[in-house]
This record gives sequence, C-alpha cells and structure tokens, in this order.
Amino acid sequence: MSARARHLPFDDDDMLPGERIGPPLGGAGGKALLKGGLLLIVVCAVGWGILGNQATWRQWLPPEIAANLSRLIERVGTRLESQAQPAPRIAAVPERVEPVAKPAALEPLPSAPVPKAVPVPVDAPAPSPLTTGALPPSASTGTPGQPLVPPTVDPSNPYQVRAAAVGLHPDLSPVLLARLSATDYRNAGYAIETAMKETSDTAVFVWPRQRKPELALFRVRFVAGAATGCRRYVVTVVKDGWSTTAMPMEKCKSEQVSARRR
Repeated sequence: MSARARHLPFDDDDMLPGERIGPPLGGAGGKALLKGGLLLIVVCAVGWGILGNQATWRQWLPPEIAANLSRLIERVGTRLESQAQPAPRIAAVPERVEPVAKPAALEPLPSAPVPKAVPVPVDAPAPSPLTTGALPPSASTGTPGQPLVPPTVDPSNPYQVRAAAVGLHPDLSPVLLARLSATDYRNAGYAIETAMKETSDTAVFVWPRQRKPELALFRVRFVAGAATGCRRYVVTVVKDGWSTTAMPMEKCKSEQVSARRR
C-alpha cells in the first residue's frame, strides 16, 4: 500500500467495492464471449425462421441480407433434417449357404420273420414199434372149415425147430428168431398155450404183462376159418423196437391132448 493509504481510516484487510480479486480480463475473452452471443442469436434466428413465420423478419431486413439469410437458413435446416433422419439400415449380407447333399436312398429294411406258432408240448404216447410181415385179419391159408396145412420145418435150422416146438411159425424172420433168447422162447410157448385155453376168439392175449426192455413181447389173437375142434391163431412179436407178425398157425384138441400126455 502507498504511504497515503496507510493513514486512511480503513483496515488493511478490508475489501473495497469494485476491487478485483483475480487477474484483469484480457481482450481474447471478450471476443470469445461476443462470438458466442452472436452464434446463439444466429441459431435462435435459424430456429425461429424454420419454425416460425419467415415473412415477418424478412420485412425487417434489407432484401440482399434477407435473401442470404434465407439461403443460410435453408442449408442449415437441410443439414439438421439429414442429421435427424435415422441412418438407413444396410441389409446384412446373407451368409453363403452350402448346398445340402441329398441323403442317400435308404434301402428298405428286411421284414422281420413272422414267428411261427410253437405248439404246446403234449405228452405223446410212446412210438409204436415198426411192423414187418404183417397180415390182414382175414388172411389165412387153406379152405375155411378144413385143417390148416402145417408149415415145413427145416431140421438143419435150429431156430426153426425151436420156434415150431413152442408154437411159433418157423417162417418168421431168421434174424428175429436168432435174436430171441431162451426166456423169449419160453414166454412165447406160455403165451400161445394160455391163449388157447383162456382167451376168447375176439380177445388178444399179451405176454409178458410187465417185461424188461431186452425181452420180447408176444400178442396172440385168433382168426376165423379153423376146422372143427381147432383154433387158428396169429402171433405178433415185438423185439428191439420192431414188430413182426407171423403166418397163421392152427392147433386142435387132439394135439393139445397129445401135448399134455407128453
């Protein structure tokens, strides 16, 4: 402070009206403020010219200035409208689609085989033995009512001799006669003798009743055509799964009596 100011009735720290605190304003700041004000006025005028009535302010200005200002307003308005409009959307370029190869033709699946109906197992009877040398029931030799001619027995053949002794026909299969055991021959003689005594003409006598698999089975039945006092019979032999029927044989009461005496 100056020497004169020291003696003034003011304190050292008092602020005086109009005293600046900061640095003085330069010339550049005032020019910028002036330009900003003018720009604001122009913008307001342009906005008013676009939105308001242009005929009113054109009357206030000279014709040349009004024409130039009108062109300026149009350019500014066009630019503002272009900025206000949304940018056109550019369609996205479609991606390249690879051609899909056609699937190979599917071969028809083979049809599943239809399952065959499985029959319910039923307890089947035991298979009957094969029959060889069978004769029909009416088959017989000789004239009805006449004695049957006895078969010829070969003395040199022990199987034929043995068969004829028990009442079997000697012309049975040699293989069968050879396979018959001593027990089989005894069973054959018992079956024929018992049938002659106890079995009727319409019945069938079977022996043995219960047999082992290795033994033969004998069925004795009677046929018509026998002479008076005689009975004509046919024997069926079952052995090793084979069934063989012999030719008819005939026995009379005289033979039975002589057999008993022996």
